[in-house]
Amino acid sequence: MTKRLDNREPVPQKPPPASDLSKANRRPGLSARDLPRWKLLLFSLLPICLLLITGEVAARLMGPANPKLQTLPLEEESAGLFVPDAELFWSLRPNLNATYKGARVTTDRLGLRSPEAGPKKDHEFRILSLGESSTFGSGVSDDQTYTALIPRYLENANPDFVFTAFNAGVSAWSSFQSLKYLELRGLKLKPDLVIFYHELNDYLPSTLRDSSNTEIGVRKTDRELYESRLNSVSRRLLSVSALVRLLQSRYAVWSVEAFNKQDFTNPLLTIGLPDISLPGRLTRMENGQLAKAGLNEKSLGQRVSATERLENLSQLASVCRSRGVSLIVIHPSYRESIRHTCLLTRFCDEHHVLLYDAYDALHPPELPPGALFRDSMHPNAEGHSRLAKGLAEFIAQHLFDRGG
Repeated sequence: MTKRLDNREPVPQKPPPASDLSKANRRPGLSARDLPRWKLLLFSLLPICLLLITGEVAARLMGPANPKLQTLPLEEESAGLFVPDAELFWSLRPNLNATYKGARVTTDRLGLRSPEAGPKKDHEFRILSLGESSTFGSGVSDDQTYTALIPRYLENANPDFVFTAFNAGVSAWSSFQSLKYLELRGLKLKPDLVIFYHELNDYLPSTLRDSSNTEIGVRKTDRELYESRLNSVSRRLLSVSALVRLLQSRYAVWSVEAFNKQDFTNPLLTIGLPDISLPGRLTRMENGQLAKAGLNEKSLGQRVSATERLENLSQLASVCRSRGVSLIVIHPSYRESIRHTCLLTRFCDEHHVLLYDAYDALHPPELPPGALFRDSMHPNAEGHSRLAKGLAEFIAQHLFDRGG
């Protein structure tokens, strides 16, 4: 019989770790944990890359992502008065000599409806007139616009100055477009006074643009559209990827359809105007031909939101102050306008900006209603003359010695 050498109990043996057992039992090879992180990332991204490449190939095989919606050309665009403008959407054609709505329209090399601008002279007082179609002078000749007439009235009362006025008004422009024009080009003319005439177009639907406007721009304000065109990353992606162009177009169409509603707040009521009946401007391609889109365009959004309009006015006033340029904002008046206060009048009052109300000049009590308008929006030649006279008196009163 064998004796034990000590009283100690035998030490039980620990089983090998499960990981060791699995290693022993599995086949030779590497697990996901054994792979370097960069390889794991590569394998994770590979299916996504293959999916994108497949989508890109499919998008290219489908052909170009042509716009589904297209805005009809503006009247002035169809008449050849406009040229595409990378910075301002559209502008007046330079060196123009044409007849439009029975009136002679000429422009200088800068596309201004004014004589050529030379070097600024001593004692020259320069006026830069910014605005929409009423400033441009729809239906009246070059020398009949209120911009062209203001110097004549001022020179009679202020013979010590030479007055020059530049008409930079463009039909269908919004306040944002005129603001950008001032910043990008207008200040180079060295104006002493800026006259700003904008209201109606800011409140009209975003379909009131030139024919470059598609579903991409219909749901954007003017500022949003401008900023999207400046986005270099977005432009680069759109230029190189058919898939990105297709997705953008499809999303834009969906967005337009989603905002096509019958109930909406009519912004024109806030600026003393009734509901203006505007013909639909959006078309879509059906069976190879353009047809009316059949959308309630007024519900799609304004060209300039209320917040952006305040931003435009604030920036306008700031630019003029920083350059030592006087500013007069016109409170526009149309044939159906009524006296009212609005965002524009409140801004000028709160920020001490000179405001000239065009209502008195264009709605004199001694004349029948609408006598000074050639249509619902635009003053006729007599209307421009009365507006110029009123503005000249206002300028003399507030900027020259006659009124301090």
